[in-house]
Amino acid sequence: MDLKVGRSTLLDSDAVEYQWIRMMASEGCTHNVINTSIQRCLGGDSETADLLRRVATKQCSVNELLSTIESVKY
Repeated sequence: MDLKVGRSTLLDSDAVEYQWIRMMASEGCTHNVINTSIQRCLGGDSETADLLRRVATKQCSVNELLSTIESVKY
């Protein structure tokens, strides 16, 4: 499933999507709950959802996320 957010959003660390993910994490939601919510609302697969969560919580770089997304498209 394709992501419903574009590259410019993914590159913006202050994007509302990342803020939403950080808020869920700060409220104590489990990784599984966050990842499932990301997939349902923003699209993508389980790997993409996990990377989005990790980027939002500064556990990995956006470059890793972009590389993964671009490799899946081609």
